[in-house]
Amino acid sequence: MSNSVGISAPAPYVHHRVINWGDTDPAQIAYTVRFFDFAMEALEGWFRAVLGVDWYVLNIDMHLGTPFVHVEMDFLAPLTPRHELSMSVFVDKLGCASLGFQINGERDDGTASFKTRFVCCFVDNRSMNPAAIPADFRQRIEAYMERTSK
Repeated sequence: MSNSVGISAPAPYVHHRVINWGDTDPAQIAYTVRFFDFAMEALEGWFRAVLGVDWYVLNIDMHLGTPFVHVEMDFLAPLTPRHELSMSVFVDKLGCASLGFQINGERDDGTASFKTRFVCCFVDNRSMNPAAIPADFRQRIEAYMERTSK
């Protein structure tokens, strides 16, 4: 992996998504649990853009998992298939083995749709014991946090 992957990634990382008919419920708005899927898509995109690795490679080739240990979400405005969604990803916590994210979802009309916080813990997926965040990942995360600090 090149050390420049995370350093040159856009900050903040923004993941774009179209809301599809299949994302909606009988109320004709995006089904509540789909918001968590949307945020997870943004997080995997962040891993690719900033750390240079997707979750498949991380788990299968590197034997590192990142199970989530905490999730919270505030719903601010509904989404329909008339909307496109942009999700900005921020890192708000960097521990020895844990990583905290804030994801802000915004509709294409500029309306805030949701805010969520996810915390994951790096683990050796063979033993499920905590694993230190690899040094090259830590360097990229720190650089990303510096570029997105408010």
